[in-house]
Amino acid sequence: MSNGPQQVIAEITQEARTRCEAIGAGVLEVVETLRAELEKNPTLGRRAHSAVGEMKIYTTRLEGSDSRPAITVTYVYDAPPPEPGLIRIALVSPVRLAGGDGQF
Repeated sequence: MSNGPQQVIAEITQEARTRCEAIGAGVLEVVETLRAELEKNPTLGRRAHSAVGEMKIYTTRLEGSDSRPAITVTYVYDAPPPEPGLIRIALVSPVRLAGGDGQF
């Protein structure tokens, strides 16, 4: 066994990819950047509570730009140590502020 750093693999699920494409241009690219960063630092974001065993769920918000909206990304850390970590980006949602569009 190696005493080196834990290997982490991060992936974007097909459902999350589809959501990125539906939200608009530039979203998949910024989520891909987050995916790469999660392989270096898997505990980015805010830990959410999970009702399912030892599954670790995190969320993070990525601020918008002139070309894309702010988004919230939810990802699951599936395989706790000593196994190589597997992070699945499972959900990508646009940030909607209450009262922002004038509709109820």
